[in-house]
Amino acid sequence: MKKSFLALLGLALLVSVSGCEDLLEEDPQSVLVPSFLGTPQGVEAGLTGVYSGHRNIYGNEQAMYMAVTGTDEFMRGIADQDGFHEYARGLNFGPSASVVTNQWNNYYQYINGANGVLKYATTVQGIPAARVQQIVAETKVLRAHYYFLMVQYWGDVPLQLEFRETPTNDISRTPVADVYNAIIADLTDALANIADTPGQPGRVSRATVLHILAKVYLTRATSTAKQADDYAKAAQYAEELISNRTRYGKNLEADPARVFADQNENGPEVLMNVQYSTDATFTQTSEQNYFNGGNASSFFYRSRYEQGVPNMIRDLKNGRPFARFVPTPYLLNTYNMPGEAGPTLRTTDARYNKWFTTTWYVNSPGTASGSTAAVIGDTSLWYPSYELPAAVLARIANRRPVPYRVILPSQHTREYYPVMNKYDDVRRASTNAPSVRPFIVYRLAETYLIASEANMYLGNMTKAVDFMNVVRVRAAAPGKEAQMRITASQLNIDFILDERTRELGGEVMRWMDLTRTGKLIERVKTNPVTRVPATVNKTVPLNGISGTYGSDAAANIQPYHVLRPIPQQDIDRTSSKITQNQGY
Repeated sequence: MKKSFLALLGLALLVSVSGCEDLLEEDPQSVLVPSFLGTPQGVEAGLTGVYSGHRNIYGNEQAMYMAVTGTDEFMRGIADQDGFHEYARGLNFGPSASVVTNQWNNYYQYINGANGVLKYATTVQGIPAARVQQIVAETKVLRAHYYFLMVQYWGDVPLQLEFRETPTNDISRTPVADVYNAIIADLTDALANIADTPGQPGRVSRATVLHILAKVYLTRATSTAKQADDYAKAAQYAEELISNRTRYGKNLEADPARVFADQNENGPEVLMNVQYSTDATFTQTSEQNYFNGGNASSFFYRSRYEQGVPNMIRDLKNGRPFARFVPTPYLLNTYNMPGEAGPTLRTTDARYNKWFTTTWYVNSPGTASGSTAAVIGDTSLWYPSYELPAAVLARIANRRPVPYRVILPSQHTREYYPVMNKYDDVRRASTNAPSVRPFIVYRLAETYLIASEANMYLGNMTKAVDFMNVVRVRAAAPGKEAQMRITASQLNIDFILDERTRELGGEVMRWMDLTRTGKLIERVKTNPVTRVPATVNKTVPLNGISGTYGSDAAANIQPYHVLRPIPQQDIDRTSSKITQNQGY
């Protein structure tokens, strides 16, 4: 294999952006050096630092480009660049893109931090043996998780399991099979000693490990490293978690709205999250910090509501409208059920109306060409899920004291569209400040979907349907449970991907879902959404699930885009001894 220069963390592991106060009981240290790592306090601080790396993945603008954009779920918003959205080569997408370089470096920084903790935790004096076991277990889970994300993005990646104190170019890209073996070894080792429940919010637990193991086996099953028992293992670990969920303090929320309710980020459905805090000591609070530990997730999905909308101004409640990620017609229409039309559209599956904001309310009468007759709290903007008849539009236009703006599905643009609200945060320090909410990474609903998919491939259709129906019945509007149930004849990989969108849309995993199932190219290229200035020319029917998807990445996507490019800096620093992923 070719050699790669790796910008590894050696002497410094930043902790100033580490986990919230739940993860720090000592005063935060600015740097961790080997001499400090060789103390009990240093080992604990080192582990906290390894946790903090997830802040550069979940809630981070650049990291979310890697997983959310260029799929069938979201298109480019007006305040964004093409790049990852449209696979457009240039500074915003390709081997020299800062997104790729920064993410690659972040992963190895925290992987090496994990290696340091593992090196010193077992040799330092003064840590009780039981605590050492827990530290080692948690650290291995985190290292495995970083590598799991890397192998999905880049394929063969350098596998470094020893602590390095200085940068080196003596690094080889390791075959995917070996990387997966290391991931599974770390996770199975951790499973033997990790606590059933997290000791503090944000810590990983046995439930976390079982979920990640199930997901790793499910993903490896369609990779070049696949093994004959991968689906069986995926089902085994997912079912172990589901069967013992009470032991681990886990369960599905009864109401989907509770999953992302403010201050419920450590709720019973959550298996893994990234802690943020209202305390500026532990959280990036700069209004400009979108890709260095700040949580800007509440901004990305938000459309414009204060420009061109009467009686509205930007405020804390309605959020900062970055207009980065626009839901595709496929994403919105996948909540439709056969037989629904007009006012009944999206009334069987309750998730759309719980996880998407479609109505804005007056907060500033008289602004934006509005009227002082407007009443605070009255409707200002509405995105109906269906095309309104002319008579209804006329009644709204003549409404008193003032009309409100209506944007029909056929009128959605890069600026104006229904907003996914899973990451809304009204506890930010200011209107433009980053979110302080913990970011949910994995939750039990996905475990059920993994169990369903693995059992489907194993031919256990009764179990596969049962697991799927648990998620779907939970999502039913009152009295609509029967309509949400499916049968074995309906279950296939496309249905599963549709259900994953309905349940997990926007949760930083869609690109990986489409690549592991071999559906990325098909779903991006099929019936693409074409653009004309300021409008969307839809090819997807408004009513009914059409089976078409569409993305504005269709024109540029190529088969090699199932992997991300290796950073050009690593190629340059080794005088091109390391090869690039095909196509780049």
